[in-house]
Amino acid sequence: MNTSFQAPSDAVVIVGAGLAGLLSAYLLEQQGQTVLLIESRDRMGGRVLSDAATTAEPFIDLGPSWVWPGMNERLSKWTDTLGLQLFPQYQHGAAVLETQDHQVRRYAATYAQEPESQRWVGGAIALLNGLLDRLQRTQLLLNTQVTLIQHATEGGVILTAQGPQGEQQRRGASVIVTLPPRLLAERIRWEPALPSSLTAQWQSAPTWMAGQAKFVAAYKTPFWREAGLSGYASSRAGPLVEIHDASDESGRSAALFGFVGVPAQWRVKMGEAELIQRSLKQLTHLFGPQAAQPEWVKLKDWAQDRHTATAADALPVNNHPTQQPRNLPAPWKGLAYLAGSEFADDFNGYLEGAARSAELVLREWVAQQGAQRTSPSAPC
Repeated sequence: MNTSFQAPSDAVVIVGAGLAGLLSAYLLEQQGQTVLLIESRDRMGGRVLSDAATTAEPFIDLGPSWVWPGMNERLSKWTDTLGLQLFPQYQHGAAVLETQDHQVRRYAATYAQEPESQRWVGGAIALLNGLLDRLQRTQLLLNTQVTLIQHATEGGVILTAQGPQGEQQRRGASVIVTLPPRLLAERIRWEPALPSSLTAQWQSAPTWMAGQAKFVAAYKTPFWREAGLSGYASSRAGPLVEIHDASDESGRSAALFGFVGVPAQWRVKMGEAELIQRSLKQLTHLFGPQAAQPEWVKLKDWAQDRHTATAADALPVNNHPTQQPRNLPAPWKGLAYLAGSEFADDFNGYLEGAARSAELVLREWVAQQGAQRTSPSAPC
């Protein structure tokens, strides 16, 4: 990314530097457009988060991990375009089931996923880094929270944001907002205001996985493999309800990860230290005493991440999200666009959905540019 680039006032402004935001910026650059990309976090990535104890170690995903090439057409395309590599989720060996009364049952083989789950070499963040590295006409502002989007009387948009230098305003030719529906409804005001019926629909739409937590424990070696285990376990006792091998493609960097089944409200009452202690105790119960001595652990509670979740996201979600309303009325139509996984026309909640939404917005934006050029009122 060209860090010296400063976006002009006729840039397209993108709010949110997750996959939908970064891919939208890349696609707009391919059209010769300059971009201002604004992110409230101190990092890009959104719900994609890959972490490690040191920069010398492979990244482990604390957000989405998997891609299914047979189903994820767009992720497969961008993986190839960016020159990234995939490797299959490790599934060789026996699986473990923990009953509600903490009895451990071992099954001869792990149920093979179909289609096969795969992971990116370098973690899911490799996909976003690949896009970021190719941006040349995009200015990225981190730690900057957009609070107001105004329709400029002379055309375009004016965004008000809180950043490191305090409140500031930025102008743009148009805006693409990639926030989840609830955050969009709760954090950003529009002038003129959007219909209350529309924002009410957004407020009722759960942010997929926002109420979840993920636990990772890294080890010197994948000792469970040596014991004939795949690293997969399911539990009706918890606190981890589903566990997988999170080692890198070579198996030299060894790790287990688990989805935390304790509801968000109880995680707060329990506290991070106790939840980590209980998770390690459970891994030891399932995989043996070596699990009690990790080299490092990470717990990411997405429900406590204000850039991802609202208070409503702490409640359990039973249904997968469906596409949220994304067509805006006048005067915003053709001026403001909505992207992000929950606004996708398919694969809502998944990375594939985020990619689909970015491509959908690009088609709409290109069509709008064409309409403006052919309009009788357009300058010759």
